[in-house]
Amino acid sequence: MERKEFIKICCISCLGGTALISLLEGCASSSYFAQNTIANNQITLKKSEFIKVEKEKQTQRKYVLVKTDSLKFSICIFKISEDVYSALLMECTHRGCELQPAGDYLSCPCHGSEFTNRGIVQNPPAEENLKTFKITTDNDNIYIQL
Repeated sequence: MERKEFIKICCISCLGGTALISLLEGCASSSYFAQNTIANNQITLKKSEFIKVEKEKQTQRKYVLVKTDSLKFSICIFKISEDVYSALLMECTHRGCELQPAGDYLSCPCHGSEFTNRGIVQNPPAEENLKTFKITTDNDNIYIQL
């Protein structure tokens, strides 16, 4: 094998491996739909829904999702700090596509708009912030007003 051909094969292998890893990571779902109750236009979920237990180790989720029959799109609840949460409708304000959680922000797979964990537009083409919901908390629960 000639040196030039060897280098070419190595480069193609590296690019292919990187693409495969990205594809596999993109297919893995890390979204968690929280258990909740709905009554009187209010969603109630336990704060413990943000605790993830894997192999006897506890970690904090950055967000959880809530699905309701009354809304076409899910609601993403971000944990900002110990008792501060934000609840955002996962509908892009640009063309109405369903947003995808991506760590501390939401992104639109249709046209690339991005929103902060408080629903503020960060990248166009969207120009309007996301619909938010009023949240209150007590020691154990989070309450989201619909």
